Amino acid sequence: MLISLRARDEALERPAFLRDEARFHLIGQLSGIPDALRIKSSDGVLLYAQTPGRNGWLWVDPSAEEDARRSRIRELADRLGDIELPGVFGDPEAARAFADAYAARRRLAWTERLTLVPYECRELRCAPAAEGGIRRAGSADRYTAARFLAGFSRDAYGEHVAAFTQLPAADRMIEGGELFFWTAGGECVAMANIAYRSARHGRINAVYTRPDARRRGYGSAITAELTLRLLDEGLTPLLYADAANPGSNRMYRRIGYEPLRPIVEIGFHREWSA
Repeated sequence: MLISLRARDEALERPAFLRDEARFHLIGQLSGIPDALRIKSSDGVLLYAQTPGRNGWLWVDPSAEEDARRSRIRELADRLGDIELPGVFGDPEAARAFADAYAARRRLAWTERLTLVPYECRELRCAPAAEGGIRRAGSADRYTAARFLAGFSRDAYGEHVAAFTQLPAADRMIEGGELFFWTAGGECVAMANIAYRSARHGRINAVYTRPDARRRGYGSAITAELTLRLLDEGLTPLLYADAANPGSNRMYRRIGYEPLRPIVEIGFHREWSA
């Protein structure tokens, strides 16, 4: 039976999920957002969370019996059958099983869009030296932040968006007080954000370096600085990288991040016939 997943739900503290907590950190974050769709199975085998119009995050207990996993996935597909779901993140096997069930109910096709590598850092291996320093973003930086977010969207997801469409997100990040720039020569050359802190982890995202300022260590320097801040708070820093981006993956490993098991993103679309 599927029921509501609440903020700080006991299901998020079960050993099976805690072993995967770093990989599925967003489920914990989404569980506290009132307008998010938040679902769990009554036995804790399945957790699902999704903000409106965005990809869902699906976790299925890998230690549960196969019949139980597949049964819960089918239940979820039935539950979401009337919802227009753009895509889902999850373990490859679970995400594909859900995609098959959901797509069949809506007569859709699905495609694996990308593979995410989750990383966590227990100890900073090196603190890269780079010209300049870090500073917190302020309201006067909203247009720079929007341009950098548009660049991040292009680099990370292959989505070309106008900078002005990123102004709301830039404003939210700046108001949250966790968006930072690396500046050199009086200019903003790189950006990173602390997206969310849970009881045990802190997630870094939106790591971006201006194209004309790359290969100078700015991205490594700002990531290392935010990593150190989280470690000093007693949290384990984590982040996600596209497996197809070798530069980012090398950078994160070099400063001390260790890869966890990958997560796939599956997108749904209609099949058009001639």
